[in-house]
Amino acid sequence: MIQNPAYDLPFFMTDFVEDLRLRFQKVENQSQAVRMAAYMKNIAPFFGVSSVPRKAIYNDWKNTLPKNLNFDQKWDLVFELWEQEERELHYIAVDWINSWNIKTLQIEDAINLRIILQSKPWWDTVDLLASTFLGKLLLKFPEHRNDLIENWSRTNDIWLHRSTLIFQLKYKQKTDLELLTKQIARFKNHKEFFIQKAIGWSLREVSKWNSEWVKNEIIDNQLSGLAKREASKYLSY
Repeated sequence: MIQNPAYDLPFFMTDFVEDLRLRFQKVENQSQAVRMAAYMKNIAPFFGVSSVPRKAIYNDWKNTLPKNLNFDQKWDLVFELWEQEERELHYIAVDWINSWNIKTLQIEDAINLRIILQSKPWWDTVDLLASTFLGKLLLKFPEHRNDLIENWSRTNDIWLHRSTLIFQLKYKQKTDLELLTKQIARFKNHKEFFIQKAIGWSLREVSKWNSEWVKNEIIDNQLSGLAKREASKYLSY
């Protein structure tokens, strides 16, 4: 069972999770659930609720939450949602985490985020958390950024590696190109599809405002295959 390592789950948090489960059960679609699970390589079962009704459920449910949940209570609820089998409940957790105001974030959030990223990981949740929540967190705490990226890069976890490559996706001109090129050089020979895809994706975003730099990165790192194709999508030679 995933738990916040320092705190027991407050009993009332389970009420919010059960309420959310009932909301999904009312509109579940088993035939669609089978298709959705297959598309996600059966990482988890689904209720079969697509994104539009899921967002509506989330918005209604979110309004029932207390407005003054503290750090520990918020993460307790996230961990409880993550313990559930159905993937839509994980998506709700992701949407909620990503909605947290940057002013409320603490660097300790990174500890719990890592637990989530490494539990039931797949691109559908990892990408949203890395490009949004991790991105916001490291913008707020730049003094911790390099140590965190280095620490995660030294693990054997491809999802943490992918996160270090894509956390700057929304930074635009705030992107630290020196750090990005360091990460690309570190992982460019990695054979994993999701790593090569992340390298290309990160470069593609930069190419929207600095195409010449991206062209040089492709050449300097001798990128080929998937990474090069993804990086070159908006380039003209």
